[in-house]
Amino acid sequence: MSSSLLTAPVAQVLDDLFADAERQQAKMAGNLKVAQEESLTPFERFSRIKDSYMPIDRPFGNLLYSLIRSTGARTVVEFGTSFGISTIYLAAAVRDNGAGQVITSEFIEEKAAKAKDNLTRAGLADCVDFRVGDAIETLAQPLPGSVDLLFLDGDKGTYLPILQLLEPHMKPGCLVVSDNTDLPVLTTGGDKPNSGHEISLRS
Repeated sequence: MSSSLLTAPVAQVLDDLFADAERQQAKMAGNLKVAQEESLTPFERFSRIKDSYMPIDRPFGNLLYSLIRSTGARTVVEFGTSFGISTIYLAAAVRDNGAGQVITSEFIEEKAAKAKDNLTRAGLADCVDFRVGDAIETLAQPLPGSVDLLFLDGDKGTYLPILQLLEPHMKPGCLVVSDNTDLPVLTTGGDKPNSGHEISLRS
């Protein structure tokens, strides 16, 4: 099974983004601490860290890619685009499956613009529907088909409302993949709090 993750331009863009995220790691830690103030709304929190990466790691990206390839998923929904690292993995898998689309929603307009640029450089922008704003509103807009995989990687407090919003559109067997969870079912994710991963299957 050939993978566009291993060839240009996808591989180079991922290398560049992961290197940039690593250089920014110390600054990000400080920004995240400020953004955790309980008095802030989700928009205020994410606005304070709009210049910071919050990426998945390569092993988890490879897992997302493999889940889509192995299930033949065509319609993939992502909550939380950020700078588009995870979106690249999702879109590469959809492209390698031969057809389909990733619908991704990002709260912060500046991040969405950078993500679109990154996906364009990777040659994958035509596989992605970028939606900007409150995901409860943007993901309520029409979808191109029944959802095969939902990836939750935004504000944790919004995971359940997003799931409830999209549940009527999920196919039997739809995978729901969550990052930054309190109670990891799949892996602990990393050494930061609430960084576990979960995968659920809709019966």
